[in-house]
Amino acid sequence: MPNMAAEEFLRLDAKNRDKILALKAIQYDIVCNGVELSSGAIRNHRPDVMRKAFAIAGYGEDVLEQKFGGMLRALSYGAPPHGGIAPGIDRIVMLLCGEENLREVVLFPMNQQAEDLLMGAPSEVSPKQLRELHIRLALPEKK
Repeated sequence: MPNMAAEEFLRLDAKNRDKILALKAIQYDIVCNGVELSSGAIRNHRPDVMRKAFAIAGYGEDVLEQKFGGMLRALSYGAPPHGGIAPGIDRIVMLLCGEENLREVVLFPMNQQAEDLLMGAPSEVSPKQLRELHIRLALPEKK
């Protein structure tokens, strides 16, 4: 969500590049000793502001409808503003333990191949699951 009055944002001219590039968002972080513990923001929750932001970015109404139509309709029907922040407990523990690597304090760390060895994840997907999602695999032939 732009950090300016909505009416002022809606009056912005796309040609006013300097003002647009100077825009800030309503977002916030919690940082301790240079370690980001949390990040949050207020989401764009006004359909008129969303349309204007997409227009400024050079996207037409068709793209907005195609990619974000569901959200746009929900907001048009009165969905409330939303936002938040989610402190990372693992990052706080990392800071308290004096560790520089998150993997040292994460309960179930993943290996370099993004596998969780304890949980056996990721696992193979069944042909039925692929059909349900209309996914067709084009895997290389096994040697």
